Amino acid sequence: MSQPNIKQLKAEDLSAEELRLQKAQQAIDELYMAANSDETLKKQLDAATSSESFVEIATRQGYELTVADIEMLLRHNQEQAQLHSDEFNDDELSEQELELVAGGGPNPKTKRPGRCHGSSEVDGI
Repeated sequence: MSQPNIKQLKAEDLSAEELRLQKAQQAIDELYMAANSDETLKKQLDAATSSESFVEIATRQGYELTVADIEMLLRHNQEQAQLHSDEFNDDELSEQELELVAGGGPNPKTKRPGRCHGSSEVDGI
């Protein structure tokens, strides 16, 4: 069985900003992985109330991270979340579609939309 041809992502394939974002995210991920096995570090991170205090903790642990990196990563994540939420907003149901879904479809006896066979609706009303 042959392996699919997957292109390996290389640093030279990324813009400077993308590379910086990746490095910042990697440092944060590694810091939190280290905190999983170090209760003191975990408490310190939980107590961090600002980007500055978070960076101080990361620096003490040997990670290269700046406040600017965190701010850029936060902005990027907010932009991505907004893009994804916009995609979901396009999938809203129309009033007619909502009626069909909520009511179970048209009643074949009355030919009226929005009621299913077992509803309490009396035919002819």
